[in-house]
Amino acid sequence: VLAMLFAKVLFLLSFLSLISLDKCTEDASSTSTVQTGDDRPPSQFKVGDEWLALPEVFSNLDFYADNTPANEDDVEGQLILRSTRFWGRIYIDGWPQTIQFFRAHFGIEPPIGRKIFVFAEPRDACSDLTNAANLTSEHVLLVNRGTCTFGSKAKVAHKTNASAIIIINNEPGIDHLPGPDAHDIQYSVSSIPQLEGQLLEATYDDGPVSVDGFGRRLEGFIVPVNCENSGARCLPATYRERRDIAGLVEGGTVHIVSEGSSLKASELPIEYLLAHFGTKVPHSSVDFNIAVAKPAEACGPLENNVRGKAVLVRRGSCPFVKKAEEVQAAGGRVMIVGSMNPYIVRMGVEPRWKGLNTFIPVVMVSKRAYSILVAESYSGSRLALKEEELAGNLTINSATWEPLEQLYKGEGWPRSDAYVKKRFDELMIQHSAWPDRVATLTEAYAKKTNVKASSTKSEL
Repeated sequence: VLAMLFAKVLFLLSFLSLISLDKCTEDASSTSTVQTGDDRPPSQFKVGDEWLALPEVFSNLDFYADNTPANEDDVEGQLILRSTRFWGRIYIDGWPQTIQFFRAHFGIEPPIGRKIFVFAEPRDACSDLTNAANLTSEHVLLVNRGTCTFGSKAKVAHKTNASAIIIINNEPGIDHLPGPDAHDIQYSVSSIPQLEGQLLEATYDDGPVSVDGFGRRLEGFIVPVNCENSGARCLPATYRERRDIAGLVEGGTVHIVSEGSSLKASELPIEYLLAHFGTKVPHSSVDFNIAVAKPAEACGPLENNVRGKAVLVRRGSCPFVKKAEEVQAAGGRVMIVGSMNPYIVRMGVEPRWKGLNTFIPVVMVSKRAYSILVAESYSGSRLALKEEELAGNLTINSATWEPLEQLYKGEGWPRSDAYVKKRFDELMIQHSAWPDRVATLTEAYAKKTNVKASSTKSEL
């Protein structure tokens, strides 16, 4: 409260040009309507429940900067464009969806490249950080809003070796944060919404704690986004970052940890794909008892005890997010959806905000894998989820599975029968180590050849 009063008094006394704004829009652009010279209205910020205006001289953001995309070979042009973008998305490995950020009115653009996201200690960063000694340029600080000014937080963070600070809002929505007490700081300052920040904090605190004292490892990219004049295309400002985000972790494998399991080596690995909502899967060192949801499709309140367990749910009858709501309400720790087909997909939710209240991981396994896990649940087995290793060639993702799904649906095959068989043989060799992919290809090929045979017979 004192910080908010301080900010309000400072602006009212220092600048006669402050203007109250009637409302706030959720667009990532300025609400200004005049676009030339010094007549541009000031940028907005919030103090308590009141919207005030920040004089243009106190904002480093230029909402009217040229947004013409740079060519792929014009790296300097891409970086200039990137430096002028005032919003973007945070991409974190194994995180179901992107997190929108707004740059502050002060500071500079976010650092480029892969970073490790860690929480400040103390979490509000209103005093020198107790974990400062372990921070390097590879780290980005996550900080909770409140207690002191945004500028004060930025100055504390800037004293460390961390490359940026991201302030988590303490109410719904995000703002372009003002910082008149740190206006000239050469440091990246951004903000993200409250709910996404809380989910990150819960996952971070779940651990395991690293040797340097940080929580669960969260790696990813802070990517400024450029929207072309038409607004039809919004993409990362640099081609490098477009390539970076194409290599994020989207899935992994399910591991049975019980010694009494009857699972055969030929049935492994069991793949999963992460949904587009929920949270990051627990660390692979954490395992769970397995429960089959009752009712099996989890479209209503669960009748059995699933608290703290990995819950198997059959696909169908209601939206994925509805199933997650029921599993979460019953105390389930992870929801594993069994596909009705041999292939798997990344489950979605529309509109996006409906998935933000899901704070458990949600993954999909194949029909084959679902049957295996149901059997394991009856024998008292436990399971763990292991994300695909970043060091390897990532293949458990939508880029691998979407073409297989299309083949299963009869799409994407060559026209010639001879080439259909050739393509099938090539793919079987390529995916021979993956039982779910082999099953998908086998059924897809059988459907393709049977359809062809049936069609030929009907013409005779």
